[in-house]
Amino acid sequence: MLIAVGVAILAVLAVAVVALNGSDPGDSGPPVGTPTTSQPAATSAPTGPPSGTPTSRPTGPPTSREPTSRERYEQAAKRELEEGLVAYNPPAQARVQDDFEVTVRVQRGTATVSPSLRTLPGTAPVTIEPLPVGTYMRAELRGSGLDVQPLSDKLQLIDGVTEWAWRVTPQADGVQTLRLTLVVELNDLPLSSRTFARVIEVDVEKQPAWYQRAWGLLDVAGVATALVIAAILGSAKLARMWWVRRKAEEDAADIGTAYEAPDAPAPTVSADGKPTAAANGNKPNP
Repeated sequence: MLIAVGVAILAVLAVAVVALNGSDPGDSGPPVGTPTTSQPAATSAPTGPPSGTPTSRPTGPPTSREPTSRERYEQAAKRELEEGLVAYNPPAQARVQDDFEVTVRVQRGTATVSPSLRTLPGTAPVTIEPLPVGTYMRAELRGSGLDVQPLSDKLQLIDGVTEWAWRVTPQADGVQTLRLTLVVELNDLPLSSRTFARVIEVDVEKQPAWYQRAWGLLDVAGVATALVIAAILGSAKLARMWWVRRKAEEDAADIGTAYEAPDAPAPTVSADGKPTAAANGNKPNP
């Protein structure tokens, strides 16, 4: 009897629990008699930007910035530089202490070659090459074993054809080098370290020995002496011919005077009235 009462109470309690679960649908608890194994909750996606990144994003066009020094340099070079031509003709050989001149000419443009680029001073062949030119250019010539003296301004305006010149005096024999450099300048600053650079080799010979130089001087002096002697001898010969001719004329005049008949002297009369012997050309009678 007691067992039956207990079973009835349990049944009533079970019905009540079921009724309570059915009346509260928002209850998240598991129903009675179901396993209570828990599952991991779904991870929610982050709603903000990761740490260390800017929280605001640009909504318009990118803002302008100042160009860097390198960009300004490239822009200035692009505006300033243009193609041109350079001509130069240093000698391939020289002699110690015998100076020579080096001339360099630069022109704007490469469409035509100016005649002045082909007719540089000197006898060495002319070399013509392209190079970038600008409004102002600086030219320098340096050498080892060579004394270089500029004959024109280093910085010049490139207007048509521009010329630089140097006087070079070799100081030592052997193969010496000249370094030619041309640079475009803008606002007193070079647009590049080396717009144009060339290394020129010159074979410098020693001066001949003193006796060879003396012999050469003797040769020159001998020629001059021969000319002077020839002039003196020629003058002497002309003078002698003139004297001989004059002497001959004088001798001829003297001979002609000696053969002329003398004038007859006036007759003289003696005291007795007879002509004297001198008068008649006879000796007096004894």
